[in-house]
Amino acid sequence: VSCESLSADLTLLSGQGSEVTGCDVGLEQSKPATLRKTVTYIVCAVIFNEKEEVLMVQEAKQDCYKQWYLPAGRVEVGESLEEALRREVKEEAGFDCEPITLLLIQEQGPQWIRFIFLANVTGQRHLERTLRGTLYFM
Repeated sequence: VSCESLSADLTLLSGQGSEVTGCDVGLEQSKPATLRKTVTYIVCAVIFNEKEEVLMVQEAKQDCYKQWYLPAGRVEVGESLEEALRREVKEEAGFDCEPITLLLIQEQGPQWIRFIFLANVTGQRHLERTLRGTLYFM
């Protein structure tokens, strides 16, 4: 994914947000990225409650057990970024959510590209849909 194609292809929610006008790597240094072959797309949700506390989930995986994270996960083949965000928040925190806007794009070489969204909770928590039991607004 080059900076030029990312700028041309990236549609921010509701038409709001900043236009991508540059990048921190020269185009001659960039290599094409292919989902599932050379790069993993990751979505991450920043969700605040009415007290302006941010939603955090506690990791259940052994390699980072009990560490606190924002709800996040991999985009599956065929999913849009927004669909992946909704699914990951439901799986990890049990909440339905709606993306508001894209806050940040982070890139780690050819390994992964993370899309961080501001989102709102919509509805009540679905405990039966939660993969990780512990969450907290901090």
